[in-house]
Amino acid sequence: MVFAFNAQAQKVKIKKGVATVDKVAYLKVEKINALKYFISTLDGTEIISVNIESFGTGKYHTTRNAATGQRMEITHAYSVLKFLDNEEIGESFEVDEGRLKHIIKMMYNSNIIVDGQLSIEKIKRMIEKYSENVSERRFLTKN
Repeated sequence: MVFAFNAQAQKVKIKKGVATVDKVAYLKVEKINALKYFISTLDGTEIISVNIESFGTGKYHTTRNAATGQRMEITHAYSVLKFLDNEEIGESFEVDEGRLKHIIKMMYNSNIIVDGQLSIEKIKRMIEKYSENVSERRFLTKN
C-alpha cells in the first residue's frame, strides 16, 4: 500500500530586508536589534512592531563543561506584536513564537494583506486565532 501526501508548507526567507514567501516578495523587515523588528508593506508603510521577549522556565541544564558545575536556566521565547497607527486593532498582543519567520508565515496564512492593504477583519481573526497571554501565563509555570 502506498500513500502520497501533498504538503502545502510555505517557505519563508528574509534577505536584504525583504521577506519572501515561496519566492514572492511579501513584506519588508527592518531589524532594529536582535530582539526588535519593524514589519512594513512592500510600499514601505510600517504596520507592525515585533519585540521578541523571553522568560526563564525555572528549569536548568548543565553547560558543556560539566566540570565547572555551571548551570544555565532554560528560557522560552515569545513575541509581542503591535499594529502601528491603527486604533481599531487596539493594544499589542502576544504569540507563543520567538522566530520572525514563523510570525511572517502566520501573517501570510491569515491573509492580512489584501491588494497591498491591511484587512482589519482578517487581522482581528488572526489575533483571535493566535493570541496568547504568555506574559501572565508564564508565572503559573515557574517552579
